[in-house]
Amino acid sequence: MKRRLPLLLTALLRFTAARSFGMLLQLRLRELGASIFIISLLTTVRGGVMTFGSPIWGGLADERQYRKSLMIFLIVLPGFLYILYAFLQVPYHFILLAGAIAFFSSGFRPVVLAISTVSAGNSVGKSSREISFINAASSLGMFLGRVLVSLLLIVLSVQNTLFFFGLLAFAAAIPALMIKETKRTTIRERYGNLLHRIFPITADPTPLKQNGLWAVYLGSFMRQLGTAGIMSLIAIFMTESVGLSKSFAVLLSGINPALQFFSHLLFGKLISTIGPKVSTVIGIFLSSMTAVFLALANSWIMIALAYGCLGLAFGAFINGASTFITLNSPDERRAEFLGLLRSSRSLGFMVGPITAGLIAESTYTGMFAFMASVMAISGLIVVIFSKEDRSHVNMRFRS
Repeated sequence: MKRRLPLLLTALLRFTAARSFGMLLQLRLRELGASIFIISLLTTVRGGVMTFGSPIWGGLADERQYRKSLMIFLIVLPGFLYILYAFLQVPYHFILLAGAIAFFSSGFRPVVLAISTVSAGNSVGKSSREISFINAASSLGMFLGRVLVSLLLIVLSVQNTLFFFGLLAFAAAIPALMIKETKRTTIRERYGNLLHRIFPITADPTPLKQNGLWAVYLGSFMRQLGTAGIMSLIAIFMTESVGLSKSFAVLLSGINPALQFFSHLLFGKLISTIGPKVSTVIGIFLSSMTAVFLALANSWIMIALAYGCLGLAFGAFINGASTFITLNSPDERRAEFLGLLRSSRSLGFMVGPITAGLIAESTYTGMFAFMASVMAISGLIVVIFSKEDRSHVNMRFRS
């Protein structure tokens, strides 16, 4: 654990800051008179940029024997850009800045996961454990961020709260400097073609066929389409449709990361027994139930149940999907394929919010029902098309 501590602190601080901006930006844009469609467009732009950014940074990380310096760069530059949110007054300027931040931020998760799993080899137990620790730190950061946002909004304006979290984003670089990284013995060779270097998957897409890996990426996209759609407008739904105060709405959203923390640790262990595919499917179907609870919500109680369901769902989904990808991708291309997971989810971030915004202009209930259906179908795709060699997996469990 001593070896992991600087990396976990880096993830904790980075996600405490980064995960707090979503709801704050929704509230800030509403203060500036932005429409529901414009607010949902913010998430769409972020998702679109991350779709391309994640595999680029993952591919560049796979070319390096040491990934630490790249990770620090991906913390510091977005940290500076986050501060600028506090000074913007025009809604469309938020969208432009969000795109720039999304490009650099999209590389953090695949790089940090690749660093954390480099010593795990092909062991299911070790891989899922390291991934679950990073994800647990992420969720704890999200929870702490929500609590801080709720408290700060009592005494500060939304604008000043944005400035505070912009400064906090820099703090993640401090523990990152103390990370001790082992030199990698296998690195991906540089392709001569610029397109192949930026997007290595275009040069060799064959690993996507490994045990139906493509189905996990497609399921991840559709699952994220649903969750991003409902979360892109959740602050507006809670305050304007259900009638909750801004502070209580943010505090209530803390149920999600609080349960995520325990869910990551729980499924990080369960994967060694049930396998990453089953864990992924459980997470997807629980995500679908989140939208069902929101469709029925007329008080804070149903919203609390929805957030609780989503918290349990994410730990099952992300640890299962990340472990499945780690085990079915080449060692020298691990960051790239983990980046593709981020990319497929980011594509969902792009499509989900704008779809939700269009439907929610007429009906929130219809929007939640649509998103629930999309996520349920994605779970079926993973069940049918992804494959898990249980005998091979069990051998890895014992390693």
